[in-house]
Amino acid sequence: MTSTPNIFRKLSGIPDPARLESKKTALLMIEFQAEHFTGALPVEGAKELIEPALKIMNWADKHKIRTIHIAHRAKSLASPVFASESAGSAFFDPVVPGKKHLVQTKYAASAFSGSGLHTVLQADGIDTLILTGMPTPSAIAASAHDARILGYKCLVAADITAARDILSWDETRVIAGAQMQQAALADIADNYAPVMTSTDIMALPIEK
Repeated sequence: MTSTPNIFRKLSGIPDPARLESKKTALLMIEFQAEHFTGALPVEGAKELIEPALKIMNWADKHKIRTIHIAHRAKSLASPVFASESAGSAFFDPVVPGKKHLVQTKYAASAFSGSGLHTVLQADGIDTLILTGMPTPSAIAASAHDARILGYKCLVAADITAARDILSWDETRVIAGAQMQQAALADIADNYAPVMTSTDIMALPIEK
Protein backbone atom coordinates (compact mmCIF):
# COMPACT_ATOMS: atom_id res chain seq x y z
CA MET A 1 0.00 0.00 0.00
CA THR A 2 1.69 3.20 -1.20
CA SER A 3 -0.94 5.89 -0.60
CA THR A 4 -0.93 7.94 2.60
CA PRO A 5 -3.56 6.61 5.02
CA ASN A 6 -6.41 8.83 6.11
CA ILE A 7 -6.44 10.04 9.71
CA PHE A 8 -9.64 8.72 11.28
CA ARG A 9 -9.70 11.43 13.93
CA LYS A 10 -9.79 14.18 11.31
CA LEU A 11 -12.43 12.37 9.27
CA SER A 12 -14.45 12.27 12.50
CA GLY A 13 -14.28 16.04 12.83
CA ILE A 14 -11.75 16.38 15.67
CA PRO A 15 -9.57 19.38 14.72
CA ASP A 16 -6.05 20.21 15.77
CA PRO A 17 -6.00 22.96 18.41
CA ALA A 18 -5.40 26.58 17.49
CA ARG A 19 -5.41 28.02 21.04
CA LEU A 20 -5.94 27.17 24.70
CA GLU A 21 -8.18 28.78 27.32
CA SER A 22 -6.37 28.76 30.65
CA LYS A 23 -9.54 28.48 32.74
CA LYS A 24 -10.82 25.57 30.67
CA THR A 25 -7.56 23.63 30.36
CA ALA A 26 -5.96 21.07 32.69
CA LEU A 27 -2.55 19.43 32.59
CA LEU A 28 -2.61 15.75 33.59
CA MET A 29 0.62 14.23 34.94
CA ILE A 30 -0.09 10.50 34.74
CA GLU A 31 1.87 7.87 36.70
CA PHE A 32 5.07 9.78 37.38
CA GLN A 33 5.67 7.15 40.05
CA ALA A 34 8.76 5.29 41.20
CA GLU A 35 7.42 1.99 39.82
CA HIS A 36 8.28 3.22 36.32
CA PHE A 37 11.70 4.62 37.25
CA THR A 38 13.21 2.21 39.77
CA GLY A 39 10.50 -0.39 40.33
CA ALA A 40 9.17 -3.55 38.70
CA LEU A 41 7.68 -1.81 35.64
CA PRO A 42 10.58 0.28 34.27
CA VAL A 43 9.71 2.53 31.35
CA GLU A 44 12.30 3.05 28.64
CA GLY A 45 13.58 6.62 28.77
CA ALA A 46 11.52 7.55 31.82
CA LYS A 47 14.22 9.82 33.24
CA GLU A 48 14.34 11.74 29.97
CA LEU A 49 10.80 12.90 30.69
CA ILE A 50 11.75 14.70 33.89
CA GLU A 51 13.13 17.93 32.41
CA PRO A 52 10.25 18.56 29.95
CA ALA A 53 7.75 17.51 32.63
CA LEU A 54 9.06 20.17 35.02
CA LYS A 55 9.01 22.76 32.23
CA ILE A 56 5.39 22.11 31.32
CA MET A 57 4.34 22.16 34.98
CA ASN A 58 6.04 25.54 35.42
CA TRP A 59 4.37 26.78 32.25
CA ALA A 60 0.96 25.60 33.48
CA ASP A 61 1.47 27.27 36.86
CA LYS A 62 2.54 30.51 35.16
CA HIS A 63 -0.61 30.59 33.03
CA LYS A 64 -2.89 29.41 35.86
CA ILE A 65 -3.69 26.15 34.11
CA ARG A 66 -4.87 23.49 36.54
CA THR A 67 -2.31 20.70 37.09
CA ILE A 68 -3.57 17.30 38.24
CA HIS A 69 -1.27 14.42 39.18
CA ILE A 70 -2.76 10.98 38.55
CA ALA A 71 -1.48 8.17 40.79
CA HIS A 72 -2.06 4.51 40.00
CA ARG A 73 -2.96 2.46 43.07
CA ALA A 74 -3.57 -1.26 43.40
CA LYS A 75 -6.74 -2.22 45.25
CA SER A 76 -4.86 -4.87 47.24
CA LEU A 77 -2.14 -4.03 49.76
CA ALA A 78 -0.53 -7.34 48.77
CA SER A 79 -0.08 -6.31 45.14
CA PRO A 80 3.54 -6.52 43.93
CA VAL A 81 3.11 -3.21 42.09
CA PHE A 82 1.42 0.08 42.99
CA ALA A 83 0.36 -1.07 46.46
CA SER A 84 -0.66 1.87 48.63
CA GLU A 85 2.20 3.28 50.72
CA SER A 86 4.75 1.16 48.82
CA ALA A 87 7.97 2.68 47.50
CA GLY A 88 6.87 2.04 43.93
CA SER A 89 3.63 3.95 44.32
CA ALA A 90 5.32 7.17 45.42
CA PHE A 91 5.67 10.10 43.04
CA PHE A 92 9.19 10.20 41.61
CA ASP A 93 11.10 13.28 42.75
CA PRO A 94 11.29 15.95 41.35
CA VAL A 95 8.08 15.38 39.36
CA VAL A 96 5.89 15.76 42.43
CA PRO A 97 2.67 17.71 43.07
CA GLY A 98 3.08 21.40 43.78
CA LYS A 99 1.24 23.22 46.55
CA LYS A 100 -1.65 24.23 44.28
CA HIS A 101 -1.77 20.99 42.30
CA LEU A 102 -4.46 18.36 42.72
CA VAL A 103 -3.92 14.60 43.09
CA GLN A 104 -6.34 11.96 41.88
CA THR A 105 -6.05 8.20 42.35
CA LYS A 106 -6.95 5.71 39.62
CA TYR A 107 -7.25 1.95 39.82
CA ALA A 108 -6.78 0.86 36.20
CA ALA A 109 -5.17 2.20 33.02
CA SER A 110 -7.29 5.27 32.35
CA ALA A 111 -6.96 8.41 34.44
CA PHE A 112 -10.75 8.28 34.74
CA SER A 113 -10.92 4.70 36.07
CA GLY A 114 -12.24 4.75 39.61
CA SER A 115 -11.05 8.30 40.19
CA GLY A 116 -13.00 11.47 40.78
CA LEU A 117 -11.28 13.16 37.85
CA HIS A 118 -14.36 13.68 35.69
CA THR A 119 -16.26 15.23 38.59
CA VAL A 120 -13.37 17.60 39.38
CA LEU A 121 -13.01 18.67 35.74
CA GLN A 122 -16.73 19.24 35.34
CA ALA A 123 -16.89 21.30 38.55
CA ASP A 124 -14.07 23.53 37.29
CA GLY A 125 -15.56 23.95 33.80
CA ILE A 126 -12.57 22.29 32.15
CA ASP A 127 -13.05 20.97 28.63
CA THR A 128 -9.46 20.58 27.36
CA LEU A 129 -6.81 18.17 28.66
CA ILE A 130 -3.06 18.01 28.08
CA LEU A 131 -1.89 14.45 28.69
CA THR A 132 1.61 13.56 29.84
CA GLY A 133 3.04 10.52 31.57
CA MET A 134 3.34 6.78 31.08
CA PRO A 135 3.02 4.15 29.85
CA THR A 136 1.79 5.50 26.53
CA PRO A 137 0.14 2.31 25.17
CA SER A 138 -1.94 1.81 28.30
CA ALA A 139 -2.37 4.81 30.60
CA ILE A 140 -2.10 7.57 28.00
CA ALA A 141 -4.05 5.76 25.27
CA ALA A 142 -6.82 4.71 27.66
CA SER A 143 -7.07 8.21 29.11
CA ALA A 144 -7.25 9.77 25.62
CA HIS A 145 -9.95 7.27 24.65
CA ASP A 146 -12.05 7.97 27.74
CA ALA A 147 -11.53 11.72 27.45
CA ARG A 148 -12.94 11.66 23.94
CA ILE A 149 -15.92 9.54 24.99
CA LEU A 150 -16.63 12.00 27.82
CA GLY A 151 -16.48 14.96 25.44
CA TYR A 152 -13.11 16.50 26.30
CA LYS A 153 -10.71 17.99 23.81
CA CYS A 154 -7.30 16.44 24.25
CA LEU A 155 -3.63 17.01 23.45
CA VAL A 156 -0.84 14.51 24.05
CA ALA A 157 2.71 15.73 24.67
CA ALA A 158 4.82 13.25 22.70
CA ASP A 159 8.11 14.03 24.46
CA ILE A 160 6.57 13.73 27.93
CA THR A 161 5.26 10.22 27.33
CA ALA A 162 7.10 6.90 27.13
CA ALA A 163 6.54 3.14 26.96
CA ARG A 164 8.13 0.09 28.53
CA ASP A 165 9.45 -3.09 26.96
CA ILE A 166 6.82 -5.84 26.87
CA LEU A 167 6.70 -9.50 25.92
CA SER A 168 5.06 -10.45 22.63
CA TRP A 169 1.64 -12.09 22.85
CA ASP A 170 3.23 -15.56 22.57
CA GLU A 171 6.00 -14.64 25.07
CA THR A 172 8.74 -15.54 22.59
CA ARG A 173 10.35 -12.12 22.13
CA VAL A 174 10.62 -8.65 23.62
CA ILE A 175 8.92 -5.70 21.94
CA ALA A 176 11.07 -2.66 22.67
CA GLY A 177 9.60 0.30 24.49
CA ALA A 178 10.63 2.63 21.65
CA GLN A 179 8.64 0.53 19.19
CA MET A 180 5.63 0.44 21.51
CA GLN A 181 5.90 4.22 21.97
CA GLN A 182 5.79 5.04 18.27
CA ALA A 183 2.91 2.66 17.59
CA ALA A 184 0.92 3.98 20.55
CA LEU A 185 1.41 7.65 19.63
CA ALA A 186 0.40 6.92 16.04
CA ASP A 187 -2.73 5.12 17.20
CA ILE A 188 -3.67 7.97 19.57
CA ALA A 189 -3.14 10.56 16.83
CA ASP A 190 -5.24 8.52 14.42
CA ASN A 191 -8.14 7.86 16.77
CA TYR A 192 -8.34 10.13 19.80
CA ALA A 193 -6.24 13.27 20.04
CA PRO A 194 -3.59 15.41 18.35
CA VAL A 195 -0.05 14.49 19.39
CA MET A 196 2.41 17.38 19.64
CA THR A 197 5.74 18.19 21.24
CA SER A 198 5.55 19.95 24.58
CA THR A 199 7.31 22.93 22.97
CA ASP A 200 4.55 23.25 20.37
CA ILE A 201 1.84 22.89 23.03
CA MET A 202 3.39 25.62 25.15
CA ALA A 203 3.66 27.85 22.05
CA LEU A 204 -0.11 27.81 21.47
CA PRO A 205 -1.85 31.14 22.12
CA ILE A 206 -3.51 31.23 25.55
CA GLU A 207 -6.72 33.03 26.33
CA LYS A 208 -7.43 33.86 29.97
